Amino acid sequence: MGNELGDGRPLIGLTVEVLEPPVYEGRRRYQLFTDYLEGCLRDAGGVGILIPGDTPPGDLGPILGALDGILLTGGDDLDLRPLGGPAPLETSKPVPPLQQALNLALVEEAGRRKMPTLGVCLGMQVMGVGAGAPFIQHLEDADRHRAGVEHEVRPVSGTLLASLLGEEPFSVPSFHHQALEAPGETLRASAWSEDGILEGVEDPEHPFSVGVQWHPERAPDSAATRALFSGFVEAARAYRGRE
Repeated sequence: MGNELGDGRPLIGLTVEVLEPPVYEGRRRYQLFTDYLEGCLRDAGGVGILIPGDTPPGDLGPILGALDGILLTGGDDLDLRPLGGPAPLETSKPVPPLQQALNLALVEEAGRRKMPTLGVCLGMQVMGVGAGAPFIQHLEDADRHRAGVEHEVRPVSGTLLASLLGEEPFSVPSFHHQALEAPGETLRASAWSEDGILEGVEDPEHPFSVGVQWHPERAPDSAATRALFSGFVEAARAYRGRE
């Protein structure tokens, strides 16, 4: 059970990137954009706790024992080699091995504990490949999905995501060139873009395990972002209060 703050707010662990040479110049360091907390998680009533991207998976027991939910944030590109896939493209910026291993372990352990989980962009992709989803290393029409381009997504009727955001299409900011081709063995599709890219997945056997390919934190004032984070934090609050 998560930590009791006494004021009704659940503790949410956020993954933090590791930036290291040679992909990034300078000293090895951590990075997390404050957008996830400012105007999103905090406004929804959650308290953020940062999980360094090089945390050994063996340390997750006491960490998750203190938390009520996991927010898998965005980042660079997945490296499929540890999963038996091909090498990254020459233009890719693969995440460090320790960061990728941690994210995969978080998905697995949060699933085992039925801990509320929200994956954003890379976070959704990690959820997918952890479920055996086929992966696209570079979209044919990637320019329609990166550098902050806005496009519409439509939730799938009957999904948890649709219950939170409605079934009408809405505009989202997009920052990716990779994507899940399909939802995988244990997930189901919960949203699609207008050009047929998988934009949302969820685990139907989990109280709240949702991944979105877009970046809701980049549009903190949108109704969709507020509804998504509110639903996530409410699930975390229920998780903390379980017997």
